[in-house]
Amino acid sequence: MTPRWAAVAGQVDPDRARDQAREILGGRRYKPADVPRPFQGALEWLGDRLRPIGDFFSRTTESLPGKIALAAVLAGVVAVVALLVARRRAATSAAGGGGWRRSPDAHTDPGRLEREADAAERRGDLDVALRLRFRAGLLRLDRAGAIRFRPSITTGQVARHLRLRNFDDLAITFDAVAYGGRHASATDLQSARAEWPRVLEQAAPR
Repeated sequence: MTPRWAAVAGQVDPDRARDQAREILGGRRYKPADVPRPFQGALEWLGDRLRPIGDFFSRTTESLPGKIALAAVLAGVVAVVALLVARRRAATSAAGGGGWRRSPDAHTDPGRLEREADAAERRGDLDVALRLRFRAGLLRLDRAGAIRFRPSITTGQVARHLRLRNFDDLAITFDAVAYGGRHASATDLQSARAEWPRVLEQAAPR
């Protein structure tokens, strides 16, 4: 140590130096930041409320009788769910089995449609008359339990289910008028009036 450093060291008070060091280290820059935790209180409150439940399950699963009781409860829940699913499937099968049942959407009165078809035919609107009479026929098939009517049902779907030549002829004429651009004739309307009763008679649920 040089004479100069020895002189400086002799002038420094060790106690004062320790106090200054503590003040520096105790300053804010050497302390961890106090991050706000707005949900801490809510989480602690929730944890206090749920702790008894957790303790109960912990005590239950630690003993053999508790494990057996818990397994029985779980088995009961599974059995109830399985029963509800089975009943739902059984109800669905009953509604759809034994041929096509009447659709709850088929609420339109086919008699009213047929009267509207007659009125359209009298005023010369044969295309509308044919469409109305065909829809009335589908609704009567639904009421007879031969098909399950829905607005989106196609003539092909009905034909594949019924397998009746009379209906096939009616469907061909209807598709030609409704989608093929052909106009209905008086003969088409006469055939519709004559053939629909035969279709309904032959289309009993099988």
